[in-house]
Amino acid sequence: MYRRIIVALVALIFVPMIVVAQPSSRLVRNLNEGWRFFYSWDSEAQEAEYVSLPHCWDSVLGASSYYSSTANYTRNVTIPAEWSERRLFMRFGGVNSVADLFVNGRYVGTHRGGFTAFTMEITEFVRFGADNFIRVVVSNSERNDMLPISTDVDIMAGIYRDVELVVTPKSIVSPLYYSSDGLFVVQRKVSEDGVEGVVQCHLSAPAAEQVQLTMRIVGPDGYEVDHRTMRVSKLSDGKVVEIPFEVGHPELWSPASPSMYRVEVVVDDGKARDEVAVSTGFRTIAVDDENRLCINGVPYSVRGVNMAHDCRGVG
Repeated sequence: MYRRIIVALVALIFVPMIVVAQPSSRLVRNLNEGWRFFYSWDSEAQEAEYVSLPHCWDSVLGASSYYSSTANYTRNVTIPAEWSERRLFMRFGGVNSVADLFVNGRYVGTHRGGFTAFTMEITEFVRFGADNFIRVVVSNSERNDMLPISTDVDIMAGIYRDVELVVTPKSIVSPLYYSSDGLFVVQRKVSEDGVEGVVQCHLSAPAAEQVQLTMRIVGPDGYEVDHRTMRVSKLSDGKVVEIPFEVGHPELWSPASPSMYRVEVVVDDGKARDEVAVSTGFRTIAVDDENRLCINGVPYSVRGVNMAHDCRGVG
């Protein structure tokens, strides 16, 4: 009998502890398929072209110019009723060059500039438990509120990068700050002995409430190297919170050894969790007296590489 008790105790000691955490409530759905495309002078009642994104309308004037026009992209999106307590965003990777977003016939917003991503919240415009009509009006015509395109490279027009539907809880790391991840790792002191800095968190909530922020950093080997928890009160839309961090004896990033760390932040309001993660490399960058780029004090030769529209066969 004593032998069985000892065996059971040994088994309990060596059984790994399993911690069940509440999963993140953020969902990301790709919306590249099922769009109808037609120019502004076409009647929507007529037959429209079905297209998949990324998409652009072709140049007809040669390599030194482009076809100036306005076009419409439309599609239906079904929003489940169970999402009624969540927030919804549409993220566009790139639209050239002006985009007006409408949901169910209501104007959501405008983005100007064909080379930057943008995100718009559509929560108040959708009908939950029903189909929702999405229209994106795209124009590459010259305008007085934008610099004219002047280049010897053909600039195609249209929704030429991915479109996503992002579904989140109420209290979140904001996707609205320049359509970024909402997390920025600021390195203030970097050496082989240690790294110090802050993680800037752009938060968003529909009402002032208290949340718990948890930040953890995971090293290249998969082990946690820092963990911080803090309470944030009077949370308002667009609030920026800085979480300090320290990592001892880091694996510094370099071209020869591109070591990456994973920085995770969880926002928990007691009802749901929103989790966002980014990757970063710890390193110093400077220019020496001979005008050479130095990474961690080591000089490197730099050769420029330019990648423009990044979808082969599309733009």
